[in-house]
Amino acid sequence: MWPLGEYGRLVHEIKKRENTDIPITFGLLIADYRQQLSREYILNYINRFNYKSDKYINFYLPGYFQEDFYNNQQIIKIKDKKYYFNEEKYMDFLEKLEVDFDLEYTYNPRLILMEYERGNFNKSKKITIELDNRGADIKKTGELFEKIFDIAKKYVNVEDFSNTLMKQELKSGIFDRIIKTLDNQLLTEIKDSYNRVKKYKII
Repeated sequence: MWPLGEYGRLVHEIKKRENTDIPITFGLLIADYRQQLSREYILNYINRFNYKSDKYINFYLPGYFQEDFYNNQQIIKIKDKKYYFNEEKYMDFLEKLEVDFDLEYTYNPRLILMEYERGNFNKSKKITIELDNRGADIKKTGELFEKIFDIAKKYVNVEDFSNTLMKQELKSGIFDRIIKTLDNQLLTEIKDSYNRVKKYKII
């Protein structure tokens, strides 16, 4: 889990941490500290998610900073570090995400999965998973994350492979494998009249 802070850090952090030679799947976890269910079922388990994701898949958390700008009491801890929620920067992040990535503004927690390849975000595959909207069962968020981590571990554990071509083939297919696996177990597709980005909810 990598707190991103403001929107300007998005591309910088992802390019710094991800391998640009092959397609890599990563997540953006949109979770507003001010929402009680976000705290109870997502943010309270952020250390668990961080531990389980390990080196297999990265998740980025917008709106949280190491610096405390306003004597803020809205705090999460990842390992031994404190991160402070900044409402203004969080809202700005969502607005810019909507414009740049054609991802509609949301008032509820969600997970955005994206496939990043050679620095090109505009044509990247992406889906959104509503964690507390349209009947989604936010209480199953932990189960959803565990499934994603298990899939990522299976296909991204590069120590198991010596053939570079095989590594690339497996890593590049993780996005589709996650969706295919979860679609039958934990997720159901939400029909979107605009049909821009596929949307799912936890069932």
